[in-house]
Amino acid sequence: MPKQMWWQSIWSLITGLGVTFRTLFRPTVTIKYPRDPVPIAPAFRGPVRLIEDENGQHKCVACLACQRICPTNAIPVLTVTKNEQNKNVPVDFVIDDALCCYCGLCVEVCPTEALEHSKASDVASGNRAVLRRTILKEMVVTPENNPVQLHHQQGKRQS
Repeated sequence: MPKQMWWQSIWSLITGLGVTFRTLFRPTVTIKYPRDPVPIAPAFRGPVRLIEDENGQHKCVACLACQRICPTNAIPVLTVTKNEQNKNVPVDFVIDDALCCYCGLCVEVCPTEALEHSKASDVASGNRAVLRRTILKEMVVTPENNPVQLHHQQGKRQS
């Protein structure tokens, strides 16, 4: 090996070790996910959910505005019926999180402000059926349709 190549190799090794030792004593920037929670920004938009009041009732009036404005058709089923006062009432409300682009148009267009983005951040799943959520069943918001809970239930079944 020529002498010049040997010195280049040594200099490259010294440069690499210098970088290693400089970063060795810096504070770590890696988050140990999923053991440590990931900090979520205040403007984070997670899966869409119905807002419920203290009595467990929602404010949805089944105007279908969210379904019409959705650019990806992520709200494919919003079944409507009439109640005693001849007003529209949602019967079945489905959101497909696999199609949702989290643009927030459905939240903005809702006249009664019945929808909001949740702060759930780990909604990834290998099963597409889990990402299709029925967020309203028999006129109440169901607690088991939280996307994070569904994901964890699916993971327990596969284990």
